[in-house]
Amino acid sequence: MNDEIFLRNYRLKIGRSTGSRVYEMRPNETIPDQDGLRLTFQVTHFAGGAFSVAEITIYNVSRYASRQMLGDGSTGKYEFISLEAGYDGLFGSIFVGQITNVQIHLEDGGSTRGIRFFCKSSAKERDLNLINLTLAPETDPVQIIEECASVFGAEIQFYGDFSGLKRRSRGTVLQGSPTSCMNELGETFAFDWMVENGAIKIIKRDFALDNQVYVISSGTGMIGSPVVSDTEVGIRYTLNPKIKLGDTIKLESMAPRFEFSGAFFYDVPRTIGEGYYKVNSLVFAGDSHGDQWESQISCLRLSAAAQAGISERATR
Repeated sequence: MNDEIFLRNYRLKIGRSTGSRVYEMRPNETIPDQDGLRLTFQVTHFAGGAFSVAEITIYNVSRYASRQMLGDGSTGKYEFISLEAGYDGLFGSIFVGQITNVQIHLEDGGSTRGIRFFCKSSAKERDLNLINLTLAPETDPVQIIEECASVFGAEIQFYGDFSGLKRRSRGTVLQGSPTSCMNELGETFAFDWMVENGAIKIIKRDFALDNQVYVISSGTGMIGSPVVSDTEVGIRYTLNPKIKLGDTIKLESMAPRFEFSGAFFYDVPRTIGEGYYKVNSLVFAGDSHGDQWESQISCLRLSAAAQAGISERATR
């Protein structure tokens, strides 16, 4: 990957029923009035939250474009937004959703002016569809999960072995927010879940997805040292739009920073953070004209059983 991380790149598209507007940063081309505009963003994808949120700011657009973005014109506000980011050889989508609010953003005493968008994924809107359903005793747990997930109106994908789940002797009541109900079912039946690209992934705990395993180390783009706690590890990594929720990573670091009480009482090996993990939450943060251009990854360690057979898929 280290051969791909040069020449930052972004493409921001905002749209409405009457048309769309695109801003791009393409290092090898010059686009009048568009190339080189500063863009900052923080995109957060939650596992077990069913939605993503984004705060995106673009600076120094024309006054006419600013009025349109703020909804001051006769054609109405922009409603949809998508952001792609990365590098010249490593580029992809990091957010697609709806614009919730827009505001003027001022910096440097007002000399720098930007338009800030507060955005949510479409899955967040689906979460407003409340569920009110009672299922009979001994209902198959997979059916219970499907009934709850169906409210989001997305394709349901199961990963891992759900055949051994214990049936409930009493009935199951699903009532209220679909997200809350899915989180409760996740704790009951030991799975993680997330909404991505129009589908709901339901992943059995400790199951490793059968896809590429990303090796993260100082040589492949890791920034600083990983932070290891009792249950997870936090990693700062060069912005990589290919990494998604639920993906498996292999962490290689001889200098982790550990933050748990056991450090005062036990001999902690330097390699404590090394191993295989599942991506549990993901933040993309960047400033096209600043230092920050990174992925912030929170991961849960995979069990020894889940790690079996995945080492050959590790990709640098």
